[in-house]
Amino acid sequence: MNVFLTGMTGYVGSVVAEHFQALGYQVAGLVRSEENAKLLHAQGFIPIVGDLADTKLLAESVKNFDGVIHMAISHTPDMEKLDVGAVQAMLEGLEGTGNPFIYTSGTLIYNDTYENIVDEDSPLHPLPFLQWKANQEQEVLGAAQRNIRSVVIRPTLVYGRGGGLVQATIRRTKLTQSANYIHDGQQAWSTIDVDDLARLYVLAYSQAQPGSLFNAASEEMISTKDLMTSVAKIAGVQKVESWSYEDAAKALGPAAWGASINQRVSGLRARQQLQWSPSGNSILKELTEGSYQNE
Repeated sequence: MNVFLTGMTGYVGSVVAEHFQALGYQVAGLVRSEENAKLLHAQGFIPIVGDLADTKLLAESVKNFDGVIHMAISHTPDMEKLDVGAVQAMLEGLEGTGNPFIYTSGTLIYNDTYENIVDEDSPLHPLPFLQWKANQEQEVLGAAQRNIRSVVIRPTLVYGRGGGLVQATIRRTKLTQSANYIHDGQQAWSTIDVDDLARLYVLAYSQAQPGSLFNAASEEMISTKDLMTSVAKIAGVQKVESWSYEDAAKALGPAAWGASINQRVSGLRARQQLQWSPSGNSILKELTEGSYQNE
């Protein structure tokens, strides 16, 4: 059994790779440098040196594996172009094989969920800069008609192992000595432990039907006020205060939008269809007693 991963050296990707390796899979990963290739090789993984722009490499590489998990994102101005080209290439390489292809999306394409808890049947309202992500989901789900076992996973706020956006927020809070939430701080985000998320990838890879879509969300939510209160304690910041959206945008840039909206998301479908059962610490417990205490 083998699997090809993009984004394997990232926060989520490294944990997903570890879970597959523990189950006996040969795990290959796309890496941009020879230095990273040596690191992966030392960990027992198979490195493939290249990037998302190398569509010929991607199309040929996926033919050598039993399935693909796409988690890489470029975080550059040409993010959309690179992702669209990479997905097209990998789907072309997989066409007719019946092999799994898992695409990583995200719940921000719902936009603000307000007081509603949304699920996979709820309408999307992506802001213009995220419309391409919604389009990519449809491209991947439609690939089920090309004899590809295509699956889309939408993670909510990922935490655990002392990493991710939570870690970045703690470090920024320490640097600025400022802990703030927008307006009354009652915006609620659904959350998912990174190891629980990795287990969902494994279950979707082995069991999900072609054209499946899953939100990756535990039953735990956290308000932005509660999050920043816990972050402030770790960062040694005494005051946790409200600020306006305008002030947040000056400090955080585009990230202020995400901090200003609700992301109340159900992960029930994955529980029902894949017998997935999130079991990690809640985000609050992880902040107060777990891996973020060393930050």
